[in-house]
Amino acid sequence: MNKKLMHALILSIFLPFFHPTIISAKSQANSSNQETAAWRNDIPPRLQWNANFGYCGEVSFISAGLYYGQYLSQYTARAVASQNTPQYLRKSQLLLGVNDQYAAEQMHLNAVVWNTKKGKRTNQFLKWVKKNVLKGFPVVIGIYTNEYLFYGIKNPNAGDPDYDHIVSVFGIGSNQPLKSSGYNKNDIIYFSDNGLWGSPVDPPYIFSYPVGQFQASRREANSKNGNIYSLANDGKNYGIKFTGVMDLNGDTLPVRVTTNRNDEEPEIKNGTNIEPPPMPLMLTITVSHLEPGVPYNLYRYNQLDLVPNSNFNGLADQAYEHWSIQIDTGTAFVMTQNILSDEIADYRAVRASTH
Repeated sequence: MNKKLMHALILSIFLPFFHPTIISAKSQANSSNQETAAWRNDIPPRLQWNANFGYCGEVSFISAGLYYGQYLSQYTARAVASQNTPQYLRKSQLLLGVNDQYAAEQMHLNAVVWNTKKGKRTNQFLKWVKKNVLKGFPVVIGIYTNEYLFYGIKNPNAGDPDYDHIVSVFGIGSNQPLKSSGYNKNDIIYFSDNGLWGSPVDPPYIFSYPVGQFQASRREANSKNGNIYSLANDGKNYGIKFTGVMDLNGDTLPVRVTTNRNDEEPEIKNGTNIEPPPMPLMLTITVSHLEPGVPYNLYRYNQLDLVPNSNFNGLADQAYEHWSIQIDTGTAFVMTQNILSDEIADYRAVRASTH
């Protein structure tokens, strides 16, 4: 696929977002212009820092965390994943297949890593991605960047043999019923590249490919007429799905956090471990699945090591803030909160009667 065609496949479909939703859209990936069904989860794009080898893994995990009621900064996400390794070191990165499971556990997120060693075919991996996106789970995968298109490198083997970039997959399109979990080369995968490609002022963020054309060898991925992004086709793929917050007894209600900005300014300086000064940030917190007339507790934690995995009411004193909420109609409660971008804001909502 040439670069011109790739630009035709960049879809600005992330506003407005719904969770989850099935939409009907003209397929921009097929010349037949046939109707296609698409599913997308409420995971708005975010802009990564590019210093210190890039924060793509960190931003992808932050996006998953927001989906389940948690805000972290990029600096905090890397510090958590690397156990406070200086962030200018390559080994400090949050990487799939290295410290992804550990990072998820420290963030109190339930996650399942794709078994790269047992995976033999990329088609199986794409089937796994599709199944979990359709379940409403955030899925994060590793992909190739086209080293020629990005950096003008003519070596066809340039880049990492496994993956160069980590992205958040938020949608699947198909010309078959979406409930079909099998592999279909014409299925379309939608993901945010965390703003890596294009103008840093106005990056496109959203990319889509038919999965049959998304797969490539390292050499094919670097072709001057190739995709901007590709997925390794050798069966050695990397991914992780997030299924919710850690909640041993199933007491919590769904909480979603959105931010009034999708970036953090200023960016950390390259080659330093100094956290940049924070900026003001407004969060919108939505608690859903509420029952009218029933009292609930909403807790905010500002330290990850104080977030309980059970007995939330019994451990209420570990929370930084607490709200008693009760609605008269509807099923959701919405509020806003102003914080600084370097703060942790991790929310849990439970019935007031839960022990």
